[in-house]
Amino acid sequence: MSRMRLLSRAALAAVLLSAAACTASEPPSETPRIGEVRIGVLAPRTGPSRAAGTEAQRGAELAADLVNGEQGPALAGTGGLARLGGHLSLVGADTRSKPDHAAAEAVRLVSAEHVAGLVGAYDADVTEVASQRTERLRVPFVNGDSTANFLTERGLDWFFRTGPTDRMFGEAFFSALGQLAGDTRQIAVLYSKDQQGSVIAKLTGELASEGGFQSAAKVAYQPGGDPVPAIQELRSKAPDQTPVFAVASTSADATAVVKAIRQTGYTPPGIFAFGPGFLETGALAPTDAEGLFAGTAWSREVAGRSPVAKPVMEMYEDRFGVPMSEVAAGSFTAVLVLAEAIGRAGSTDPQRVRSALLNLDIPGREMIMPWSGVRFDNTSHQNTAAAGVVEQRVKGLFRVVFPGELQQAEPQWPRPSPGV
Repeated sequence: MSRMRLLSRAALAAVLLSAAACTASEPPSETPRIGEVRIGVLAPRTGPSRAAGTEAQRGAELAADLVNGEQGPALAGTGGLARLGGHLSLVGADTRSKPDHAAAEAVRLVSAEHVAGLVGAYDADVTEVASQRTERLRVPFVNGDSTANFLTERGLDWFFRTGPTDRMFGEAFFSALGQLAGDTRQIAVLYSKDQQGSVIAKLTGELASEGGFQSAAKVAYQPGGDPVPAIQELRSKAPDQTPVFAVASTSADATAVVKAIRQTGYTPPGIFAFGPGFLETGALAPTDAEGLFAGTAWSREVAGRSPVAKPVMEMYEDRFGVPMSEVAAGSFTAVLVLAEAIGRAGSTDPQRVRSALLNLDIPGREMIMPWSGVRFDNTSHQNTAAAGVVEQRVKGLFRVVFPGELQQAEPQWPRPSPGV
């Protein structure tokens, strides 16, 4: 019996020594393997914002392909998951531009589809409600296409925004105006009488005061209605040489306002297009929009001169047959930022991904956007490195005119007459 015990112990020692030898010859792997990573994409595929939703989905798809190994430039987010053995899958959900429906879809993506995080959802009110729901679920939500200031002023722990805010765009406008207007220190504001239009009109007044400007007139028009009466009222109250801030919440209102300004023969020296309705400025007729100033987080002109942005832009346009838009670029960026955070976390655990997002410091050279990078404020989770550029439409093309370091054309002031 004693001999058998000795043999057993000897055998056990041999096994342990053998295992130790194998372990010594094969260094331990410190790299976790995470397999499939799912990201939810909230976008309005039907309803009034469906065109923007299609662009957002396309931008997300291109980002996912680059993450999964398609040949492209070295960008943030494109290498981390591959090193972890991860494969990115997108799970789309149609918001229908309806907050309650979008919130229900966000819950489905988390509970049934088991996504590691979400991006989207374009419309500010939709983004607001959907992100409140994901806040309760404690899942990261990265927004790349909603500019409303309040979204990052709510104190949410799980909501992050990569792109610039309305205030950032407004500051860019007034910086440009300060250089263009000379001794003129008045502005006029034409805005849609809805929640978002009213908020941006108020913001415009605050920024005007901060920049040493005064509001000569402020007139509202009914959303979806005829803006001509409001334009005529504004014209009667504001001096002829007063620049106008035109605010629109929807693309339909944006188009109607610009056309009505031309039809009434109103020729202010500058028109600054403000609000989400102008994100789809490509839909405006060139003769109506001639001379229009617009803020954007993405410029095809600047991208065409970037060694990392240009190939992405060309890939998008070759694949989908249309120019890469601001919405598509924003969605593309949001997916890559979330993928980068998951890669750095080495996990799809929500808390670890959130921590990785808070610690990101992505340099501008690893992005397609004309920003200095991505660095989230610890409190608001707003990307403090985001910025807007100001473009002006001249002879049917939007050209970057501010800031000076990105300028591609001299601004025309006063604006050229429509149709010229």
